[in-house]
Amino acid sequence: MINYQIDPALLTQATAEKAASLAANNPGVDFTTFAAGVIYARLKNNIQHYRVYGPYWWALKAVLRRQGYNVGNESDEYLEPHYSGATDTETITAADMFYEDMAGKVLVTNNSWQLHPQKEDYILYDSDMEERRSVTDPIES
Repeated sequence: MINYQIDPALLTQATAEKAASLAANNPGVDFTTFAAGVIYARLKNNIQHYRVYGPYWWALKAVLRRQGYNVGNESDEYLEPHYSGATDTETITAADMFYEDMAGKVLVTNNSWQLHPQKEDYILYDSDMEERRSVTDPIES
């Protein structure tokens, strides 16, 4: 993997800054819990927003699942560790940084990501998300 990976030192710094900002404005609020709620609200607004998280989706999905959100169990065990932070807090920060950058560049219908310049594009498809109209709908087995 090459494209879209965030330098670990930059990610650690960005995570600390975001956590400090939240703590200053909302003392006692857990950053990961709060950020997961914001991301889940995006998905409630439009379930297809998961695509904008691109290669970070699978690691983010694992964090959301640990936070108790209804995102299903499908995963990409190969891609997930390449686009994860050292902690859930870093993972959610990386995914959100990527989302914020891409939200103005790609349409929510985009699911194609060039992860390596000499390989075919990665197609992001999560049946847990694609086969429902809303994250509040049950997941069919």
